[in-house]
Amino acid sequence: MPDVKITLNVSANTLWNLTNPSQAQIDGCCSLSDDNNGNSPNGTIEDFTSQVNLNKNVKWVGVTADSGYTVAIDSISYENEGDDVNIFSSGTITGSGGRSGNVNANVNNDGNLVNQHEDYTINFSIYDTPTEFKSFSIDPKLQVNP
Repeated sequence: MPDVKITLNVSANTLWNLTNPSQAQIDGCCSLSDDNNGNSPNGTIEDFTSQVNLNKNVKWVGVTADSGYTVAIDSISYENEGDDVNIFSSGTITGSGGRSGNVNANVNNDGNLVNQHEDYTINFSIYDTPTEFKSFSIDPKLQVNP
């Protein structure tokens, strides 16, 4: 079972220029993909599900095709919603920081996680200069496999 790389592709120029965008507008400027057959049955960010594996690494990276912008993954967070199962060692995993920051986390090696579907939040920022940025979030899903 492989490690998984999840890529957030952002229409950075469009999103940057929106004033107080709604969640639907934010989602509309974003797309997700991964290298482990992740998909969204109905094409929405909320239903995009990445297949991750016990005791394996998950890496989130941000990209954009828009010149002059970079996308940083600031953190990943999730709530275990009352169950005793934690996908990662912490409810919030902080990124490496900076204009091109990303997040790495290892899925816990806990058999109780298998077949769990968890909503989580990707917190990201768009930078247009080294110091000016705007922060956003989206809420896709993870499914844990053995």
